Amino acid sequence: MTGEGMEALAGIMDVGVQRLAGIALKQSSTEDSPVDADLVPLASVPAGEPLIDGQAAADIQGNVFPGFNKDHQRFLFLTMNVTDDARTWLRWLAPRLSSMQEVLDFRREFRRERLLTGTTEPSKPATWIAFALSHHAICKLLGKHAGDEMGDEAFRQGMAARSTLLGDPAEQSLPGHRERWRVGGPDSEVDFLVIVAADIAQDVEQAAAEIVQAAARGGLTLSFEQVGENLPGNLSGHEHFGFKDGISQPGIRGVTSDGEHLSPRYLDPRNPHSRIFGKPGQPLVWPGQFLLGLPRQDPADPLAPAEDNGNFPAWARNGSYLVCRRLNQDVPAFWDFAATASREYGTSPVRFASMMVGRWPSGAPISRSPHEDDLSLAGDEFAHNHFLFDDDTTHWLPSKELAEAGYKEDDHTRATADIFGQTCPMAGHIRKVNPRDSGTDFGASADTMLRLMMRRGIPYGPVLAGVKDPPPQLIAAERGLMFVAYMSSIEDQFEFVTRRWANSSLQPNASGHDPIIGQSDVHGDRERTLELRLPGGDRERFSLPREWITPTGGGYFFAPAISAVGNVLANGEVGDH
Repeated sequence: MTGEGMEALAGIMDVGVQRLAGIALKQSSTEDSPVDADLVPLASVPAGEPLIDGQAAADIQGNVFPGFNKDHQRFLFLTMNVTDDARTWLRWLAPRLSSMQEVLDFRREFRRERLLTGTTEPSKPATWIAFALSHHAICKLLGKHAGDEMGDEAFRQGMAARSTLLGDPAEQSLPGHRERWRVGGPDSEVDFLVIVAADIAQDVEQAAAEIVQAAARGGLTLSFEQVGENLPGNLSGHEHFGFKDGISQPGIRGVTSDGEHLSPRYLDPRNPHSRIFGKPGQPLVWPGQFLLGLPRQDPADPLAPAEDNGNFPAWARNGSYLVCRRLNQDVPAFWDFAATASREYGTSPVRFASMMVGRWPSGAPISRSPHEDDLSLAGDEFAHNHFLFDDDTTHWLPSKELAEAGYKEDDHTRATADIFGQTCPMAGHIRKVNPRDSGTDFGASADTMLRLMMRRGIPYGPVLAGVKDPPPQLIAAERGLMFVAYMSSIEDQFEFVTRRWANSSLQPNASGHDPIIGQSDVHGDRERTLELRLPGGDRERFSLPREWITPTGGGYFFAPAISAVGNVLANGEVGDH
């Protein structure tokens, strides 16, 4: 690494963000007055919101929604050898899987703790387990006809077969080619993926060991295991380049049988945006974009549901497609480029890197803080995602509940309309993959809501950011991101964003490729460019000499409802489930 790049990386997040505290939210209704979740009348559900009844909430896997978000995780990639023995293991596993209701209850309580005290650690640790399987595994367990009923063509073909469509190298000699993957390549595809997550490292290790031992008794082979760990200290929640990750997760429309919204509503109902956003900047998406069989997003009207296309077997209802990508990150090369290009552009390496990302390392959006990081803004979870690209940031009033809890107003500097990318470059990563209110190549901005995913990634490998004078072996060590995302269509969500937007210099708007995750275009051209506007309005184009992210494994999987694991997959029979 160059001295300037190393210095910038070493200084990342020397000071932690100023987190919100002293906000005393009320306990949820389930804690105040427990109810029979299956007897709450539909009339009590707010108009227009889908009801997720008690049975569904106990059946949907909790990593789909609301997500595990644990500091310590294990990814177990398993291959079955004897189908009947694997079914025995599935019967053992099913009751150990974590449900939406279990995780939702935990997350509601932790949200209260976090806003009251500013803590980043829950007072009551938990360990959770998620499961998914490949198309090949469905065919083994239920027959080829069952696998063919899964409507997503990308899932049926698998990630390895569609690798070059994602922009991965077509030449076997290049890093990132599927033949060189650690797991999930043409000769290393697996049947099952089990994700174990916990607040305490020892707990995740113990749970993972139990699962592997039971899998061995069921004749399964552990083909690959990956440790995922949240980065330490002020870098908690960041990826290895040093930037806060996972801020702009969508909300999900729906109400549980206890009357609680799946995604809390924090805007004053008098604000017309309260019908579209759960909290400022968090769009409310119909649940069928992530779970099969539920109302989907209308492409023209964000408030209107669209019927699910039903292109799946009955047993797959309430399940979700899972994309897993093991992505190596070349941290030294990224910061070397930022240091070199920043001199040419006339700014600091950290600001240039932040322009490529669209956020400062803390997570503060450059749209609201163009010239320097803002740790107070970054720590305000009701403000750090409140911005648009084509329109000014509007003032918003908190809901009565939030105001009474202690949050008064968002008094941070507001973003102004940035139609031409003067502040946040058109090719900045967060603008490429989520154009927000901007029109795209597919039309109105509402189409963007069809492309959103529930992301559940976590870093792996030793941290380099923030380390002063790192030794050569640390610099050379392998590190990266386990990218995990849930959705109802791999083709229309993950592959669309990757192929049509991140890998294109022209879409969703012209000005270059996604400098973070972009690879080759549809023609296989691996030369990438980034266009930035100078303070005077002129444009300057930078050539991106190399890719800083290299795929090294993964797969396309399906995460069924818990009952489908124990009653269908484990029995090898497809009934009316």
